Amino acid sequence: MRSHKPTPFCESRAGERGAALITAVLLSLLLLAAGGILILTSTMTGITARDSTAEMQAYYAAESGISKVLAVLRGNVDSSPSGTKASFKNVVCSPSLWSATGSGNVAADGSSRYQVNSIFDPDNQVNWALDPNANTATQCALASYKPTRLRIRVSGFGPRDSKKNMEVIVDRYTLQYDVNATVTLPNGSGTQIGFDLGGSNVTTTSGNDACGSGAPIAAFAISNQDYNATNNVIDGCHADGSNCNGSGPNVYPGDPAVLGNANTPSFLKTVANTRLFLYGSEGMKQAAINQGRYFTSGAAAIASTAGLGANNTDGVFTFVDGDLVLGPGNPTGQGTLIVTGTLTLNGNFNFNGVIMVLGTGEVYRSGGGSGNILGAMFVAKFAAAGADTDQFSAPIFNTSGGGNATIQYCTDAVDKAKSVGGHAVKGVREY
Repeated sequence: MRSHKPTPFCESRAGERGAALITAVLLSLLLLAAGGILILTSTMTGITARDSTAEMQAYYAAESGISKVLAVLRGNVDSSPSGTKASFKNVVCSPSLWSATGSGNVAADGSSRYQVNSIFDPDNQVNWALDPNANTATQCALASYKPTRLRIRVSGFGPRDSKKNMEVIVDRYTLQYDVNATVTLPNGSGTQIGFDLGGSNVTTTSGNDACGSGAPIAAFAISNQDYNATNNVIDGCHADGSNCNGSGPNVYPGDPAVLGNANTPSFLKTVANTRLFLYGSEGMKQAAINQGRYFTSGAAAIASTAGLGANNTDGVFTFVDGDLVLGPGNPTGQGTLIVTGTLTLNGNFNFNGVIMVLGTGEVYRSGGGSGNILGAMFVAKFAAAGADTDQFSAPIFNTSGGGNATIQYCTDAVDKAKSVGGHAVKGVREY
């Protein structure tokens, strides 16, 4: 029998010598790679954070530039030299009159700043900065030129050469509606409206522009069912066509317009639309509350600090959720006046702007004297709440009281009335 001598353990694993060293080196390399990635990630995160902060500073600088221009448009920044009103026309045609429409620092150290690149009228292609001579010869030189929208472009600059471009569209009107007649009286009830203008020396109603720059419009716009009765009264007869005395009231043009889809303002097309216009979440009542111009009585409105806007050259927005007696005074008020109750025109009343009698839908004249309304009126009768299918009831428009009165269309007064709530920002974007 042959014997076998066992091999020592250490000799049997001689080929594995150095494995631990290799393993340690490999693990060290892995740890080194992980550490390197961590360092790289931390560095990139820091750079990203700094760049993001710089971009945010540039963004806020551009936003600050937009705010500066809006402050000019709102009349909160004086011109240099002083005395020029910041109308849309003046700002788009002569922006250099306001330093805020140029450039400025946002941070005291100049690390962030803004630059107004252009103030542009998108509807008439007027951009003073691009071609001042051409603009002067065309739109800016015209007294009748009144931009309704402006496109403002501003660049914001921050640290690390960061830059953001921002564009905003500003609408001159907060209230958007068409005025196609001096007095608009919708009625869908089947009942005849109460319409009385008195004799020839009592009330003059005219669609001719008292401001002289606009095309004539209808003096009255009524529903088709009321055409004959209204026309009879204008011709000096009773509503049924009887007792014609040949001395009717002064109405220009003499024939009323019939309301249809094309010439009815959107907020008066249906009762549902009118309710939304008045009482919707973004309606006139809420807007008045936001401005501190909502009143539950005419007396409260008249007693307010601004009254009905008589001493405010641009007029005010007034919402009276109740009855109102307008007058006397010169002027009694200016701007936009909404009355949900009965409106009584008393004595020497004077109002420049738009009057909306929406709700009770009744207008009366009382007292003597001489009263004037320059602008436009809307009178509609309906319940404050109800079904969307509700129809307008028959309104009352009776100005046959003593003395005499003039109700006449005026484009300037309507323009101011639409602007009483300040300018509306319609859109903001980066470009």
